[in-house]
Amino acid sequence: MEARIRLQVALPSVQSYASLMIHFRRKGDKLAENWVFIDLLYFLKQQGLDVLEQTDALRRR
Repeated sequence: MEARIRLQVALPSVQSYASLMIHFRRKGDKLAENWVFIDLLYFLKQQGLDVLEQTDALRRR
């Protein structure tokens, strides 16, 4: 099953950094899985979009 998420945000021209974690699982001598976790919340906050603050604001309504 494949899941795709489309993120449509008008991002300003700000230099940003993405935090990544890369995990590998080997099976014998071969690579069985490769997982890459990207901290999108941190990246978007650098761009001026605070997703957690918006979520809290929606909950407070």
